Amino acid sequence: MPKNILFTSLKESFSLIWKNKFLLFLLMVSQVLFFIIFFTISYHYQTKIIENANTIFDYLSQLKLDEAAITSNILQQKSILGEDPLMISRNFNEIVKNFRIYLIYAFILLVVFTSINWTITIWMVFEKNFSLKRKNFFINIFLKNIIILSFYLGLIFLFFFSLFNISLTEFVSMFSQILTKYVPFFIISLILSYFMFVSLSLLHKIDLKNLVQKTLIIGIKKAHYILAVYFVNIFLFSVSIFLLYYFIEKNLFVLLLSMILMIISFIFGRIFLVMVVEKLG
Repeated sequence: MPKNILFTSLKESFSLIWKNKFLLFLLMVSQVLFFIIFFTISYHYQTKIIENANTIFDYLSQLKLDEAAITSNILQQKSILGEDPLMISRNFNEIVKNFRIYLIYAFILLVVFTSINWTITIWMVFEKNFSLKRKNFFINIFLKNIIILSFYLGLIFLFFFSLFNISLTEFVSMFSQILTKYVPFFIISLILSYFMFVSLSLLHKIDLKNLVQKTLIIGIKKAHYILAVYFVNIFLFSVSIFLLYYFIEKNLFVLLLSMILMIISFIFGRIFLVMVVEKLG
């Protein structure tokens, strides 16, 4: 039975993509637009963060921290961190500020574009069932996507905010504890992501008040189906990434095909999951 559902959904997903070229094009444009904006913002803020980090490292590398120099500075009542020790904290605060701003932009982009992409995906999968004249239905799906994504992604992003909601002194003293806390957070984030995509696949037919119960039923009792879908999606994405990396400097045509395959793997992944969850529901 699991094989029947998975293979049938797999076949239907490929067929659906082939038959709905217009919606496929819309999804590809949306996905490309997201990547362009996301990488532009990432480059802008990561450049700032790297500049501040390099300033700190360059300053520290010029310090004389041998025993004789430290003893001399202590006897002369000078700071062992040089003439401008506050420069380190200033640049650290800039790193924290830019990281927080970057997270806000990343959160907004993910919520908005993921909501758009999942709404179009639902449109593609259930085009025959829902008239395009029912604009309120699609607006409702989009708004529910916003709510669900804001909840799940909000929990994940809050950790990153709390991670850097400390001063330089606290960061240095708690560095080992932060690394220790990162592992359970990573596991919790994976669990939240697992259930998030199941919830998004159910929104077209389940009210928000019943969504948690239905998500847990399918996500836990039918976990072998969902995990199989994730495995297929991760495999297809990995293949596209491998081709992209392998041909990045060898063949421009194959490189472009690999980029298109990567984008389509995201689109296919959503459709495949919706198809399977629909049959399980």
